[in-house]
Amino acid sequence: MNRFGYLFLVAGILVGWNCVGPEEPTDGLLEDLPSVVNTADVFTFNLRGNKYSFEEQYTLSMQPDSNSVLTTSLIVQNWSGNDTSRIFMMNSSDTTYAWFQITGNLAYTSTDSLSTDTRYHPSKLLFEGSNFSGTMQFSLIKE
Repeated sequence: MNRFGYLFLVAGILVGWNCVGPEEPTDGLLEDLPSVVNTADVFTFNLRGNKYSFEEQYTLSMQPDSNSVLTTSLIVQNWSGNDTSRIFMMNSSDTTYAWFQITGNLAYTSTDSLSTDTRYHPSKLLFEGSNFSGTMQFSLIKE
């Protein structure tokens, strides 16, 4: 290898060494990419959106029963825009029995004992939004 070849090799290594990747998100969320955990005891849906439109449906891995206590939490921060986002809780018959409409910042928490009537046991969740901007943290915890 001649002198110019070594020079180009060293220059290439130095340039590659000094390149940096994108900034790490401080909240652990990538923009416009939901983060979902779906286990036997917990379901979480976290999103940091920037005019993000979505429709996501999930079948819960948890099997709540009448002995279960279910904690529901929804936190929306830094909401901006004129969008409306919704979360639908559906039972095993695909009937919506509860829903949330998001039109601004909010913090909601509820702890409920489930009845013996399975019409009020969550089986699926549907998340939909149009031009959502902000952060959304939704969780269901079975105790």
